[in-house]
Amino acid sequence: MPGVPDFIAQSSFIWIALFLSVVVFFRSQGTYWIARLATTGFLSSAKHSQRPWVIRLRRWVEGASVQRGMDAVDRWGLIIIPLSFLTIGFQTVIHAGAGVLRLRWPVYTAVAIPGYVAWGTLYAAIGVGLFKTGHALAAGKTWALTASTVFVIMLSIFVIMHRTRVARERAKATEPTI
Repeated sequence: MPGVPDFIAQSSFIWIALFLSVVVFFRSQGTYWIARLATTGFLSSAKHSQRPWVIRLRRWVEGASVQRGMDAVDRWGLIIIPLSFLTIGFQTVIHAGAGVLRLRWPVYTAVAIPGYVAWGTLYAAIGVGLFKTGHALAAGKTWALTASTVFVIMLSIFVIMHRTRVARERAKATEPTI
């Protein structure tokens, strides 16, 4: 398939899953350490810095999303860390929250390992499935066209329903109470 390197296209599922697990390991560890180091003294020592990246980092660490991650770790405990890998958009705030809370690194890493494996396996399965479906589409297979069309329709319905629900919740939250 054009654009996909040969070493990926010819790799087995296990190697792809392992590779993706390592990728998510570095991503989550980076988030954890940035949040941890930022709150361990860096931001207080750079309190009056006018550098744009310091200002953005301070806003992020002190912002509502990282606070949601800290609240989730406080509420659910360590189990939320591996479970966060099965979400979209919530992983980063959980790992940043763990860093801000200064969870001990060995404990954080040990708890996150099942999440790394789950994320790598899940995304490898999705990636390999999409890759094989793309090959089938290119070959003119009817089942691939049908499956792709059904998937796009289902995804569109899901997105529309989600946006409608969020809009209703926002409207309800901003309604004046009498």
